[in-house]
This record gives sequence, structure tokens and C-alpha cells, in this order.
Amino acid sequence: MSPVIMLVGAGHMGRSALAILARSLPSASFVVVDRSTESLRLGEAIAPERIATRQVDISSDGLDASGMDLVVNLAGPFFLGSDGAARAAIAAGAAYIDVGDDAEGTTTILALDESAKSGNVPVITGAGLSPGVSNWLACSLLESHPDLDGVKIVWITREPDPGGLAVLRHMLHMAVAPCPTWRNGRMEFTKGFVPETAESFDVPPPFHRIEAYDTAHPEPVTLGRFRPDLSLVQCKGSLFPNWANAAFSTIGRIGFGHSNMVVEIDGKDVQPIEVLWKLLWKRHELKPSAQRISATQVNVIGTRGNKPIVMKSITDAGDMSRGTGLGISAAALSLLQGGVPAGANGVEAIPYQSGIDRFLRLASDAGCFADGVVTTRF
Repeated sequence: MSPVIMLVGAGHMGRSALAILARSLPSASFVVVDRSTESLRLGEAIAPERIATRQVDISSDGLDASGMDLVVNLAGPFFLGSDGAARAAIAAGAAYIDVGDDAEGTTTILALDESAKSGNVPVITGAGLSPGVSNWLACSLLESHPDLDGVKIVWITREPDPGGLAVLRHMLHMAVAPCPTWRNGRMEFTKGFVPETAESFDVPPPFHRIEAYDTAHPEPVTLGRFRPDLSLVQCKGSLFPNWANAAFSTIGRIGFGHSNMVVEIDGKDVQPIEVLWKLLWKRHELKPSAQRISATQVNVIGTRGNKPIVMKSITDAGDMSRGTGLGISAAALSLLQGGVPAGANGVEAIPYQSGIDRFLRLASDAGCFADGVVTTRF
């Protein structure tokens, strides 16, 4: 039977995932949900004969997922903790998956575990690139090297443009949100993107040696839950060039990272982050095209006694949203294949090798991540 898939959030990243899924599932039909008329129009154009659209603001109007086999949620920012799409999927008996990349949103989805089990529904959160493929690489390392007792995830990105508003909100939120680290059976929290958490890493080209900082990504939440015996699960991130880390940290802390911040200008309430977003886009448009260079890398380091033993890396000459679209598409296809247990889990619930293999096939078809998975031993 041909699957019916609901995709929530038809922004740039959502449309990227929609295009991949439409190519991979030529007999599937899709229902695309977004509050933006323009986003819906662009989404429908991907495969008009198989895509229906619904203009809905799920935060206020809710979501009806009846008749769906799978709900794919790309409507960030996920730190707002909305679980409406996941609850709608469980109520409809549809599998659910999202690209949640904030620890708060991940915790909200994991809290639906009993409800998902009662409904016999698999619910997966954090199925992008990091988190997502990073978690699968961690599972691969831990199985192939049973002597490892810890994992460090280090993501690096050089973005040519500010992306969508939700992406910018997520980025600035990481400057003010507590960063989780699983350490010796308990969760600890630090500040994000501050010098006191800096650590230097030697990584594959094009970055070579970088400085990365604690970030509020949710890998420690789901990997710590999946493997509570580990002495360390930590996620660090870095923007390239390095000055961008301090810049985003400062901008976030002075107010742009607070989602409820509103100021009055000429009698109108304005969210400062929207002004910043438009400013960054204007700056991007004025920049010569030769300077618009993208690069994304995720490194997963297996440790023993806090010493690095082995590292698996994936690298792309594109922005992180491209890899995230490929990651959730690979996870969604794996979820449709079956065999994923009911309940709310991180992407670890999907067999890691099939997930990695599917991601690499999709990436190859798209001309991305040309080097595949690169292994480095220390």
C-alpha cells in the first residue's frame, strides 16, 4: 500500500526533505502543512499531482493527522517545546518523526513515551544531521569498540546565509540555553558558546584544527538515555570562522536569544530577532558570490577515560540544512520500513547501520558528503 505522509513545516529545510522523499517514494502521497501561503505554493510545486496542502498554524489551530501513515515535523524552533504534532500523530495512529535540535524540545517529546506505547506508535525525535546521523555514528563506534566509555560530538558549520528565521532563533537560543552533558550517570549543565568550555580538535579538511564550545544540542539527552552506562556524552559546536562564535554568543545574551523579547518602535511591538534576521540577509545579499562559501562537518569521537580513541567524520561542501534534510529523509524511510519499536525515542531506536547506509545513498544521489564516513584513529 502506498504511504500517505504529512509534512509539517514547508520552509527551505522542509521542502528539501519533501523533494527527497517524493523522489524516493514515487507512489506516496503527501499532505503539506504550513502557515505560509508562499511556502505551501513552493512545496506543492515539487510534485503537484501527489501533494495536497493545508494552511494551518498548528500552534493555535492544532493538527489533524487522521489517515496519515507518517507525520514528519520540520516546524521549528523546537526549543519552544511544542508537542502538538506528535500528539496529533499518536492520536491518529501515525508514526512520527522530527528534526528537533534543542534539548528542551527533545525532553518534551520523550515525555510522550507511555502515550506512544499505549497507541503502539513509534515516535522519533532528533532525526537530522546533528542530532541524527551523529547519533547513528555514535552507536556504530560504541558497537565496534566495546571498550569505549564515552562519546563527544563536534559539529562545525560555515553558513553562507542566515537561513530561515527558525534556524536563527535556534542558533541564538543556544547562547542562552543550558547545555546538557551526560557525565557518570547524571546530567550536568553548562553555558553555551562561552570561552570556559572551549576545546580544540584536529578534524578532517576543510577545517583541520578548530575550537568548539558546549552547545545545547540534545545528543546527550537521548544517547545518555539509550546508554546510561556511558561515563560521558557531550556535544560541542563551532561556527566558522571562529569570530562568529563570540559574535553569536554576545548577540544572544544581550537579548536576541530570548524568544519572548519584544520592544516597541513607533507604537508597534517588534521582536528584535526579526530585525536582526533581515539585517543579516541584507548583508548576505550585498556580499560577492565568491565569498559565499558553505561547509558542514560532524565528528563523533569515541573516548576511553576521556582520551580520544577513534573518530568518525562526515563532511559536506554545503550548509547544515542540506545535511539535515538528508538525515531526516533517511530516518523517515527507515521508519516506514518498519521494525522500530513503539514509544518515544531518539534516533537510536532506528538500527544505526541501515540509517547510515540509507543516508549515504541519498547523499550520493544528491552529490553530497562525497567522502562518506571517514575514520580517524588517535
